[in-house]
Amino acid sequence: MAARRGRKKAPRRRRKNFSVTNAIFSVAYGSILTEGVFKTSLPEFILGDLGFGIQSGGGISMKELLQRPDLFSVAASNAVASLPTMVVQSFALGITERIFKKVMAMPLRGINAGLVKPLLGAGIKL
Repeated sequence: MAARRGRKKAPRRRRKNFSVTNAIFSVAYGSILTEGVFKTSLPEFILGDLGFGIQSGGGISMKELLQRPDLFSVAASNAVASLPTMVVQSFALGITERIFKKVMAMPLRGINAGLVKPLLGAGIKL
């Protein structure tokens, strides 16, 4: 009698397209985190003080964080102080994301099929 072979799991596959709406919501989550922990906006955290008249509003940029590692303790205290606010904002953003995706499913499907796919290809969707 032949031995039973176990059923193989299906291989995990990566998503093959880029979703603009997922990217927008990811940036929003990143903005909540940088404003809570580093007290600055996401672009200011990444770009820092460029010297073109753009001044940091008292927050911590990535450049400052790399130059002065003692600012990690400041970031940690900021995170502890603003944790409840960040949790509420993240929860509200999650609910907004779900509602937006449910309400806009049909219109976005039509835009993707009629406009985005012919112009940008199958790898990008709204």
